[in-house]
Amino acid sequence: MAKTGLVEKIYNWMETLIMDKLVMQDSPGPVFKWLFKLPILQYKLGLGWLTGKYILLLTTTGRKSGKLRYTPLEYLYDKENDKYRIAAGWGGKTDWYRNIKANPHVHVQVGRRSFDALAEIASDQEVGEYMRMVSSRHARMDKVWNRWSDTPVDGTLESYIHAAKFFPSVWLKPLRTPTSPDVGVKNQKSGDF
Repeated sequence: MAKTGLVEKIYNWMETLIMDKLVMQDSPGPVFKWLFKLPILQYKLGLGWLTGKYILLLTTTGRKSGKLRYTPLEYLYDKENDKYRIAAGWGGKTDWYRNIKANPHVHVQVGRRSFDALAEIASDQEVGEYMRMVSSRHARMDKVWNRWSDTPVDGTLESYIHAAKFFPSVWLKPLRTPTSPDVGVKNQKSGDF
């Protein structure tokens, strides 16, 4: 396992503080919902490379409206298989996760990379293993997992697999064809972010 660097430690400290102490349990609330959307502006201005190491921009099609919906999300990149893992908070009761379940064809921007992808729901086993790995690097993350899970994680893989259902995750697999922003996601010229 790679050594935890200073930037990663600071980032994780801020994330656990926000998710464990400041964000409401049933939804992010209006202030954090607005703050969590700030990277959209960065990407729109062509500055996605500033946060691309940590945050990707996911474009889904609204399950009710049919409009393009933009969501910045933290991700984990699996370089060996060229796919990205993203996780839904709030027990999966997020718009982007519901949109993906209705239509798994999405568009993704990661830094300067832009591609169409197919979203596939990750297994609880995969998510549990990931959660356990994150907790081994950042012990404070157990507080975050425990805040939303109905049973506290106790360090065993089984407890993380149980908690995984409260943090549903998705693999974004790039499609192997040349793409533009209007492929895979219904073309719509809209400034609706």
